[in-house]
Amino acid sequence: MPPKTWQAEFKRLWKELVPLQGQAATVQGEVIRAVGRLSDEAYRNGNCNFRKGHRMLCQFLRANLEDPDVFSATEISEIDNWIDRILDAKNPDLSGSTSPYYRLTERAVKWCQSKPDLIPHKPNSALRI
Repeated sequence: MPPKTWQAEFKRLWKELVPLQGQAATVQGEVIRAVGRLSDEAYRNGNCNFRKGHRMLCQFLRANLEDPDVFSATEISEIDNWIDRILDAKNPDLSGSTSPYYRLTERAVKWCQSKPDLIPHKPNSALRI
């Protein structure tokens, strides 16, 4: 997916599916919210506030994006690797277009595009971010 295309789609999905506060009402919205929150924490704060909630977002992304109906085995392996790199919060890779945040966000957009019928999301009461 060309960079401008997925980035514009991310902004559209965020605007349409992510609430101003709290978790999204759909799985697609929560996927977009999760990659956005993780990226924001890394780029804005250098992960100095990376806590349990961020690890929960990573688990949520792993559970949803590692989808063999959408991604090949190679792509799933890449997603798994990028999430592992994000979980190494003390050493965030902020290298731009090659960073796990950038690449995972691109895959999150692709996943959402492959799931046009919105899937209801049951909020996790333990998640505070």
